[in-house]
Amino acid sequence: MKNSWVKKVTALLAGILLTSVLFFVVISISYKGVYEDSVLSVSKTYSSQWTASIDNRLNTMYEHLYDLLVTLYNKTTIRPGSDPMNYTETTEMQDAINYKVMTSSDITAVFLIDSEGSTYLFSNNASLPQTKSFTLKMFLQQYGIQETTTLNNRIWSIIDVLDTGYYYKSIKLGKYVVGIVSDCSLYGIQQNYNQDISRGTCFIKNSDELIWCQGDLKLKDLVYQGRKDDYFNHGYAISVTDQQMADASTVYIIQPKPFEIPWNLALRFLIIDSAICVLLVFILMDDLHRRITAPVNKLIEANRQLAAGNLDYRMDPSEAGSSEFERLYESFNNMTEKIENLTIESYDLKLKREENRLKMLRAQMHPHTFLNAISTVSNMTYTSTPEKIREYISAFARFTRYMLNKSNDWTTVAEEIQHIQNYVTMQKIRFPDSIEITFDCPANVQQVRIPYLILFSLVENSFKHAMTLVNTMYINISGETYEEDGFRGIRLIEEDNGNGFSAEALAKLEDPENNEPFTKEHLGLTNVRYSLSIIYRRDDLLRLSNKPEGGAHIELLIPEEENPDETVSM
Repeated sequence: MKNSWVKKVTALLAGILLTSVLFFVVISISYKGVYEDSVLSVSKTYSSQWTASIDNRLNTMYEHLYDLLVTLYNKTTIRPGSDPMNYTETTEMQDAINYKVMTSSDITAVFLIDSEGSTYLFSNNASLPQTKSFTLKMFLQQYGIQETTTLNNRIWSIIDVLDTGYYYKSIKLGKYVVGIVSDCSLYGIQQNYNQDISRGTCFIKNSDELIWCQGDLKLKDLVYQGRKDDYFNHGYAISVTDQQMADASTVYIIQPKPFEIPWNLALRFLIIDSAICVLLVFILMDDLHRRITAPVNKLIEANRQLAAGNLDYRMDPSEAGSSEFERLYESFNNMTEKIENLTIESYDLKLKREENRLKMLRAQMHPHTFLNAISTVSNMTYTSTPEKIREYISAFARFTRYMLNKSNDWTTVAEEIQHIQNYVTMQKIRFPDSIEITFDCPANVQQVRIPYLILFSLVENSFKHAMTLVNTMYINISGETYEEDGFRGIRLIEEDNGNGFSAEALAKLEDPENNEPFTKEHLGLTNVRYSLSIIYRRDDLLRLSNKPEGGAHIELLIPEEENPDETVSM
C-alpha cells in the first residue's frame, strides 16, 4: 500500500532542512562551474561573432575573385594551347586587378599567372611595405600555380610568408590562375567590436599552428593542441571556433575578474528562506486536503464512469476546489463530447502534417534562385552594357512575378514551359552562346495540369550540375501521353548533356524506403520526389537515368486526374 501524501510532504520538509545544512558545501562546489560556464558563454559569443565577421569578409573577397574570373573569361581566350594575352588584354586585366585592390581594404594583393606562358600580373595594397611586396610577389609566382582550387570551392587556406600569415585563395580557369591574398592582421577582433584586448589575446591558427596573434603572444601556451571546445586553463577562458570559409580556427582568450561570494548575505538569506519553507509546508498540507484530495477522488470516479462506457457522465465545475481543477473538469467534459470523433480528427491531423511538409518542400525549391540573380546583376555592372543589364532585369522581373504571384498551387505544362523559357533567357544573357534548349510538347500535353514549379525544378537542376564555362549545355524537354501497367497520364522528359548521375545517387533515389535527402547537391530532385509522393500517393513518378552517349535523363509522370479534389492541396 502506498504512503499518503501527508507522509510524503513530511519527508519533503525533512529534505528541505537537510538541503539547507548542505547548502554551504554545495554552493562552494557548484558556483565555480556556473561562473565558468557564464564566462565561457560570453567568450564564445565574441568568438563566434568575430569568426562570422571573418567568414563574411572572406566570402566578399571570393566574390571579387569570381568577378575577375568572369572578366578574364569575357576578354581573353582561356583554353590551354591558345595564344597568350596581347597588349590590350594585358592592360585591361591589370587595370581590373588594380581596381579590386583599391576598392577592398581587405585585399593585400591580387595576381594572375599564365601557366603556359610568361604573363604574370601582380598588384598589392599601397600600405604593404616594399620588401614584403617583393617577397610576396616572388613567392606567389611559384606557389600560385601549384596550389589552386576549382571555381565552386569557396574555402580559403592560410600561408606563411616570412613569418606573416595570409589568407590565400587561387582558382585555375583554363590555362590561367587568378588569386587573392589578405594579411591576417587585418582581422583583429578589436577593429570589429571595440573590445578591450588588454585582458586577453586573439589567435588565428591553421590546424595546430598559430599563424597570427593579437595581444600577449605568451598566452599561446594555454591553447591545447587539437582541442576544439571551450574551456578554462590557468584562470583564462578560451574559446575555439572553426571558420566556415577557411581551413583555420579562431582562438579568443580572456582573463575574467575574480568573483567574491558575500557569505554573510548568503547565510541570512538561508535562515529566512528555511523558516518560510517550514511555514509554507504546513499551510500546504492543510490546503492540499481541501483543494486536491477531494477533487482528485471525483476525477477518479469520472474516469471509472468513462472507462465503463458512460459517455453521458459530466462533472460539475462549481464543485472543483480550485480554478485549476475547474478547468480540468471542463476539459474532461469537452473530452467526453469529442471522443467519438477522435478517429476522424486523427486522420485530419495526419493530412495537415503532410500538407505542411509539402509547403516546406516547395519553399526549398527556389530561394537560392533569387540570390543568384541579384549577384548576377551586381557582377554585370562591371562587365556588361546598360542595355544588357536592363534586358536581364526585365527578364528577372517576369521571372519573379511568376515565382511570387502564383494564385494557386497548380499550373499547366504550357505556363511552366513559358516560365522556363524566361529563365533560360536570363541565363543566356549571363552566359552568351553557352545554352541551347528545345521543346517538343504537343498541344494536348501543354494543357495538362501539373504541380507548380515541378518541371522548372528539373531544368534548374540541369543548370546547377551540367552547366560549365567552357562547353555549350544542351537541354531538351519533351512530352507525350503515356500508359503502362498501373499508370495512365502524361510523361514529361528532361535531358541534358552533362555528366549525368552517379551510381550511388541513382540507387538512393530509386529506394522507396529512403525518406531523407540522399545527397546535398541533389536536394532539389529529392524535394520533387517527396512532393509527388504527397500529392499523388505514389513513389514511382520520378525516374532518373543516364543517356548512353552521356548526360542526365529524367522522366516525370503525371497521372490522369480522375478526381482532382482527392489530391493533397499544396
